[in-house]
Amino acid sequence: MTNKAENQIARLTLQSRLDFLPGALAFVREITGKLGLTETDVHRLELVAEEATVNVIEHAFEGETGTYDIVITRRPGQVVVGVEDRGLPFDFRKYEEGSEPGLGVALMKAFADEVRFLNLGRAGKRVELVKNLPEKDIESYLREIAGKPDEVPVMKADYSLRLMRPDESASLARCAYRVYGYTYSTDNFYFPERVRELIQSGLMISVIAVTPEGEIIGHVSVVKDSPEALVGEIGQAIVDPRYRGHGLLDQMMDLINEAIKADGILGTFAEGVTVHPYSQKSALSHGYVETGLLLGFTPATMYFKAIQGDDNRKRRPAVFFYKRVNEEAVRDVYLPSHHAGILRRIYEHSGLKRNYGTRTIPELPELSQVNVKVQTEASRAYLQVMEYGQDLEDLVRFRLRELCTQRIDCIFLDLPLTQPATQRYCASMEMLGFFFGGILPELNDRDVLRLQYVNNAELELQDVQLASNFSKELFQYVLPASGL
Repeated sequence: MTNKAENQIARLTLQSRLDFLPGALAFVREITGKLGLTETDVHRLELVAEEATVNVIEHAFEGETGTYDIVITRRPGQVVVGVEDRGLPFDFRKYEEGSEPGLGVALMKAFADEVRFLNLGRAGKRVELVKNLPEKDIESYLREIAGKPDEVPVMKADYSLRLMRPDESASLARCAYRVYGYTYSTDNFYFPERVRELIQSGLMISVIAVTPEGEIIGHVSVVKDSPEALVGEIGQAIVDPRYRGHGLLDQMMDLINEAIKADGILGTFAEGVTVHPYSQKSALSHGYVETGLLLGFTPATMYFKAIQGDDNRKRRPAVFFYKRVNEEAVRDVYLPSHHAGILRRIYEHSGLKRNYGTRTIPELPELSQVNVKVQTEASRAYLQVMEYGQDLEDLVRFRLRELCTQRIDCIFLDLPLTQPATQRYCASMEMLGFFFGGILPELNDRDVLRLQYVNNAELELQDVQLASNFSKELFQYVLPASGL
């Protein structure tokens, strides 16, 4: 049986009439209530669905009757309510001129775990309201083994490496706890059922080091946005503190690289924390190259047991890496002139095949398409420019103000380097407070220039551990640009 990464449970199409709203909300309430959410979370999803639906009814069709869809989807570890319509694009100017908050602010206040605003082009637009399932967490598994002695002798180094099975997720949670406690920035580790579903769906490929007794003592994974994606993020690399010094991370990196190469993946991203140089050195030794440096990417809550002291809990920079796994196609890229020097340095350093274009910027449509993703736990948000339009500066300014109001610490803006308009709009985005971050190659079948914005977050910029001359060069380029 093949497990799909996304399973549509139900879709309801309604006319945009307020008197149909109670029936629409009853649909959301009854369906989501059957998918494992608590009564409180069902109520919260109903509230945010009502907010999104009323916004469509009142503003999408200018008083005329149109139709919209409510789509309920089951993803690994999550229930998603999507509201889709083919009416007018979201009119942010209405909220700029009035006193009522923007749609994104209202939704985040209503306790959705994640909110996404997606432009679907000719298919309209979609708001996704994501709620994590209340799965059995790591504490439950730890209680089950309370009082039992560790199964692995502290000094013994008898282990094997292989791909992880979905049914081993509880052992992975225990390993994560030994390394980070409860502070790891990606909470998948702490919900074994979610990890199980990610592996089953093909969204996560994991390699583990495991003892003869079946205890996981090391892990590294590649996570993809969809099972068909040709790039993924490598990370979640951990080694049980009792087994450091045996080269486990290097061995696991070699094995997972073999696995994804056979799957036809073009490349992988890696994040190197700067509280220590170990993860950076491992990435460099396995052929990864530095493509960017984000000053506040690592949350202040991420804490390394046995490495980091308690006295410094600020957000920290992260070095971004990329590794070519299989040969990519040659791309044309259009570099903003004031960053052309460093961008060419990154491309030359990475060895990626690129042509530097100078095409005239075509006439742009009136409206831009910008997708928004908010990660509330890590206090990060991503604005992704899908299509340039004449209103881009106003739209990004509005979204930035929303996110700053919600005290999101770090906001990232992705500009497609494969579109000539990036040469024009990069500078205007920096006038809003964004500054240079780096390149993410092959992201969604294109290279993007990632800009970054720090929203009054406290950063650790003094004790930054960098493992290579090129990462130090990036740091020296990014830091003055930030104004921090």
